[in-house]
Amino acid sequence: MKIIEITGVAGVGKSYILNKLLEKKKYTISDMEIINKYHILDIYLVYLFFRTKNSLKLFRIILNITKELNMSLLDKINFIRNTIKKVGKQSYLSNINFVDNRVVLVDEGISHIYQNIVTGKTQNNLKILILINEFISLVKLPDEVIVIDAPTPIIINRLKERG
Repeated sequence: MKIIEITGVAGVGKSYILNKLLEKKKYTISDMEIINKYHILDIYLVYLFFRTKNSLKLFRIILNITKELNMSLLDKINFIRNTIKKVGKQSYLSNINFVDNRVVLVDEGISHIYQNIVTGKTQNNLKILILINEFISLVKLPDEVIVIDAPTPIIINRLKERG
């Protein structure tokens, strides 16, 4: 089984491309389809996070990143929760055995953490990136990452259309 993450900035077309890839059901399955099929709860993903190697160090890094982020307390809490869940989900997906050999497509997995810190506000981005690089070096990563890109004017138009 191969795990591939789909990532990119908001409005770039990640969901569209992911859905097109998932049309090939014989070869692909989404991470959420697996999570839903096996009734994996968020609390179990948190449990898996704390069972991973270096989990306390990872948690400390997440907290240090959060201290540097210039965002609301609620957004910081969501960042912590989402990051822990991403690591737990990657741990789960990496350790299950499928009967079939489909590719698991992950929408905004661990590699997407870089996107989650972009706030457009004054913050020490260099320090944050150093912490995220340290974090990334300690976690189990997907087999591949597909970064979706589009011209800036197209992205801006898509985001304006969303509201």
